[in-house]
Amino acid sequence: MSEWCVSNVGCGGDTGLYLNGSHPTLEDGVETREVVGNNAWWWWSDSRECGAYNSTSIRVKACPGDYYVYELVKPIISAPRPMYCAVAFQSISSDPCYNYESLDRPWRANNESGDYICDELFSWNGWYRLLYYGMDIRMPETCVSSYTCNTYINLWLNDPHPQIEDGVVTREVCGRYYWSDCCEYKTKPIRVKACPGNYYVYELVNPVWGCSGYCTDVNTISQAVSTISPDIFTGSSITLNYDPCNNYNILDNYWRSTHNYWPSNGFISDHDDTRVEWDGWYRLFINGSSAQMPEWCMTYMSCGGYISLWLGGSHPRLEDGVVTREVYGSRNDQCSRYRSDPIQVKACPGNYYIYKFTRPTLSIPDPVYCAVSFSTPSVDPCYNYTSLDEPWRSTNNSYYNNYNYYGMCDYNVEWNGWYRMFYNGENTRMPESCVNQGMCGTNNPLSLSGPHPQLEDGVVTRQVCVSSWDGCCNYTSHPIRVKACPGNYYVYEFVKPILRGAYCTEASNQSISSASTTTKTIPSIESMTPPITTTAPPVDPCYNYNILDDSWRATNNQHSSQIMCDTWVSWNGWYRLFIQGQSVQMPNTCVDEYSCGTDAPLWLNGGHPTVEDGVVTRDVCGHWDNNCCFFQSNPIKVKACPGDYYVYEFVSPTACSLAYCADSSNINTTTTTVMPETTTD
Repeated sequence: MSEWCVSNVGCGGDTGLYLNGSHPTLEDGVETREVVGNNAWWWWSDSRECGAYNSTSIRVKACPGDYYVYELVKPIISAPRPMYCAVAFQSISSDPCYNYESLDRPWRANNESGDYICDELFSWNGWYRLLYYGMDIRMPETCVSSYTCNTYINLWLNDPHPQIEDGVVTREVCGRYYWSDCCEYKTKPIRVKACPGNYYVYELVNPVWGCSGYCTDVNTISQAVSTISPDIFTGSSITLNYDPCNNYNILDNYWRSTHNYWPSNGFISDHDDTRVEWDGWYRLFINGSSAQMPEWCMTYMSCGGYISLWLGGSHPRLEDGVVTREVYGSRNDQCSRYRSDPIQVKACPGNYYIYKFTRPTLSIPDPVYCAVSFSTPSVDPCYNYTSLDEPWRSTNNSYYNNYNYYGMCDYNVEWNGWYRMFYNGENTRMPESCVNQGMCGTNNPLSLSGPHPQLEDGVVTRQVCVSSWDGCCNYTSHPIRVKACPGNYYVYEFVKPILRGAYCTEASNQSISSASTTTKTIPSIESMTPPITTTAPPVDPCYNYNILDDSWRATNNQHSSQIMCDTWVSWNGWYRLFIQGQSVQMPNTCVDEYSCGTDAPLWLNGGHPTVEDGVVTRDVCGHWDNNCCFFQSNPIKVKACPGDYYVYEFVSPTACSLAYCADSSNINTTTTTVMPETTTD
């Protein structure tokens, strides 16, 4: 049982009960102890006095084997839902004075403020020695001012630090928030030990209050750190007895990809590299393709973790040998807010890199090393690209004019390969400077963070800026590759952005002239090499499609009790629509709201093609708020097939709840058509 005051609404009830005194020793035998509780069970209560309620006393006995037994009785406390509290402490297998992790985070000091870091999300694991720029520092033993230590609720020790002869002790942890009393918030107690060399180690755990953080006291800074900890990176040179380029571990985790944005459960990630037992050198792969760490800021919650780790410097050359590089992690829009321990990197013959990964020492949630794969183009992308001519991407096109709540979105586009940008048939390119939010037909326009390359540069990597409500480039999307081509045009290897946004294009000569006094000369398409388009699918989708037979998609299914949404469907390839085995097509006209088993039904805006038209692109509209095209969803490809049916390359819609409709007006209710076997490979 707890021997210290427990916060209200704790231990599974409203009033946490704890012992009003220490546990007995073996020699004491059976002892009687008072049981008390906190009287503030409503958060707005003015009184939060610990021990204000007295319950029935209980008997306690210490037993051989380092445990206790309690003669529990029914509480008589006059407070809601009293619960006996319990706390577990693991046994210590080795002396924590020599088995700890160094925690050098100056922003935890009680003279720091400005950010709000929450320790309840961190992956605490074991014992920690607190440092301040390489010097020893302790937790405060007195009340800490509000909004310091870069957190909301400041955590400090409510008892003095122990002496060496005390061994491992348990200390109460208090928290203060804004106008509250100094120890109004009590979180989980921690264990503390004094070590030879005048420093302390702490067994830090996840606090119970959000957003709270452990503080350090700048008045306790002492001597420089010794190097007795095995986890401290010395940075000294290492003589290699073998070439690590030929002796490495393979690290092939698809989730490390920079394209993997947001943890699978939406907040806390599934992965944490502080839990990995790193051993030696590693070569990165993604699904079998060679990869490397990114050299640019990665938005947090990428790469399968919460904090994404990237290389704080360029990769070495072959002649550089083994080098040391800083490792950074981002927090919100602060790219290098955190530093992990540096790692060693080596360039190897064959155009790949190896890394001597170590356990990250960041006291932040779920840090993971990121990986990005760039395959070498098998053919020159200047002559093997897809033409992208969508005028809505223009920098002078506001999505607010389109009556589309979300605007256009490239997140759900199945990007594949290289693209050349056009504007109504004229050559154009991505902007190299900030684009105002809401332009390019989207809420978050994407632009290049830097100039386009020259012909002699070949294929280069460029960072992509996101224009959002809080700035031009506070957030960055995944980097893309760009190449300058003969004929004064560019090709881009577009990838899925990290959020709802779209790649921008500069407007045509005429549009720029009419919108601004500053113009850029963009040669017309007639003066250049004719574009090479690769829009034709490699396999005829008329004979290679998935069958989609969902009765709820029928246009006559109105006001359904179950609301469906196609945003979360893993669309893959081409689809042919059926309803109960009968071939149907998407509706060409507006569909009533709350039809097709959803809120805003999706219909084809532009009509179906003929067989002679081949593959065409059609806009998709969603009916909502008495506006047939209130939602302008992502466009899809459509093809008319011999045999009087259509196939569709469905993609995820822009929002929920939207779903693709199937026209039921021509369904034969008396006969059944045998549905063909699927032709999907």
